[in-house]
Order: sequence, then C-alpha cells, then structure tokens
Amino acid sequence: MRRLPSLRGAILTAMLAIASSVLLPGGGQRASAGNDLVINVWPHSLSRTGAVHFGLLQWRGGLRLVAKDGRFGGFSGLVTDTAGGRFVALSDHGWWWRAAFAHDDRGFLTGLKTSGIITPVLSSKGAPLRGKWRDGEALAPFDGRRLAGPLLAAFERKPRLALYDWGRRGPGAKARYLFLPPGVRRGRRNGEIEAVARFWKGPKKGWFLAAGEKNFDERGNIRAWLWRGRDIQRFAIARRGLFRITDMAVLPDGSGFITLERQFSRHMKVLPGFALRLFRTSAVHAGALLEGRVLMQASWPFLAIDNMEALAIYRAAGGELRLIVMSDDNYNRNMQSTLVFEFALPAGVLNP
Repeated sequence: MRRLPSLRGAILTAMLAIASSVLLPGGGQRASAGNDLVINVWPHSLSRTGAVHFGLLQWRGGLRLVAKDGRFGGFSGLVTDTAGGRFVALSDHGWWWRAAFAHDDRGFLTGLKTSGIITPVLSSKGAPLRGKWRDGEALAPFDGRRLAGPLLAAFERKPRLALYDWGRRGPGAKARYLFLPPGVRRGRRNGEIEAVARFWKGPKKGWFLAAGEKNFDERGNIRAWLWRGRDIQRFAIARRGLFRITDMAVLPDGSGFITLERQFSRHMKVLPGFALRLFRTSAVHAGALLEGRVLMQASWPFLAIDNMEALAIYRAAGGELRLIVMSDDNYNRNMQSTLVFEFALPAGVLNP
C-alpha cells in the first residue's frame, strides 16, 4: 500500500486520475447485488492508440470500477477460479470482495456479472480485523483448486501469513496462522511482506515463496524466501531501477512465477509505472540472484495506469495463459481508480 505525499502526491494523483480515465465507446454498466453494493463498470483502454501488444503480452481487455461504498477499494491481492470468472480480492482495510468477471465470445474481459459481496476478513478468533492488523497485501491459492481450496493471505505492518479455508467456509473462514521466515519481518516499516505464493506442482511442489516491498539486501536487491516447513532458502531478486515488488503468482504447472512490480518516486523524479517479470523455478536456490525476463513495462502518462498491486494467473478455456492485474486506489477514489487489466502470455514466451 502506497501512501501518497500531501501536496505533490495530490497533484500527481489528480493527473493520474485524468490519465487513467481512458474510456472506450459504449459507456458503462451498473452491477449490483443483494447487499446494496453498486459498482459502475467502464471499459478501459491501457493505450490511447488502440495497441494490443505490450512487450511480450497481448491485450485481453480492461475495466475501470467505481463505487461509492466506503468499503470498496484498496485491493492488493487477487485470486480467480480455474476459469478466470469468479474471483476474490483482498483489500488493505481488511475486506474480502467476491464477484465474477464477464468475458465475451472472444475471451476478452468486458465487465462484471454482478457487483458481488464485500465482507470482513476474520481473525483466528472469528472477529473482523482492526487497525494495523487488517493490512492485507497479498492473496494466493494454496493449491490447484484455487477458490475451491484454501487461500493464503499475507499481512503487512503486523507481518504474518494466514491460511483461510475458503473452499469450505468462504468469507466465514477464520485465520490459521502459518510459519513465516523471521527475515520477512525485518523489512522497513510498511514494506515487510508484499507478495506470497505457493507451488502446488513442479520441482518446488509444496514450497512457499515470499518477497518484501522495501526489504533490500546490502546490494540493494530485493530479499526473497523459499521455504517448506522450517527449511528456508534465502535468495534475492535483482532490482530494476526504482521498481518494487507488489505481488507475485506461480504458473499453473509450477515451472515459474511472475512478479508484479511498481515504481513511484516521492519527489516525482521518475514516472509512475509497473512491470511484469517472469522467473524460472529451476533458477531458485539458496543464495541465488535472479534477473528474470521482463514481460512488459508500462509508464504513466504514456499508458493509462494507476497504482497496480494485485496479480492473478489462470488458464483460459482455449489453453491461453492469462494474467489479471488490479490497482489499489488507496481509498483515494477522488484521485485514483480501481483498474483491472487482462493480458495473454503467448506459449512461445514460456517455451522459446
């Protein structure tokens, strides 16, 4: 979660809001549900020129979501079902948002089927999270069942990793806290753990993966951890410029993982941007420094982005691997937006 500076941040986020309001023809739609949550859904283009190729990725649609409900926004974690329709998003104010994406006959993201339902994230005692305990920053499937199985949630400020039995209990699931390597908690304040994942297939099956946002080693690279039980392997991810990791997701076959990274300069020395980078599981081992492969990089104001923080991966019906990226509006809806982008990762990128 990024807290924007008062004056320059206000100017910057106002400009970001204007830059991100690139709406496609056709207007918007209203999605509503029984809990009176109403969301205005607008088609959103990442590019003003109609580009469909971004780096190594291919465009599969975008949305801009607007709601007056004070609970809506701040989404930093996202998991979809195996088909990429139903999803659960985790906010950094301690809310679950469950709804479903709509796709057209081409498989392009076109809207929401319903606005869904927002409910509180529960503690191990079954009470809604409060204060600094509610700062959810990452969400990941525990295994290949995805929403039909347990979900992993990582929390910052009060760093911890929780398992929620979502498949059986849904939003009524209580937190069951799991082991977290001690080094994860030693990052800078409000930057300890920002991304978490678990391999359920491949050479690292059963291993957990995590990275911090502001947890850098002595060379300025991003500290990361791989662990199973109390067996911990510490490694590093090479930092690119001012980019910091905000989320990660493993490939369905466990052969690799993708990081979502964001750059932001408090004094506006660089343009806000985000990037997606691919890493091979085979390269991960204790002491390794991973460079990865940049899949795409986007910078404002050239592309209509916001504070991109959540990443989910699924395989579409035709076999195409899809990436969904969602922004965290910091509950600053007058100046920022909740955006959703969907991309396809061509098979040739994974098997060059």
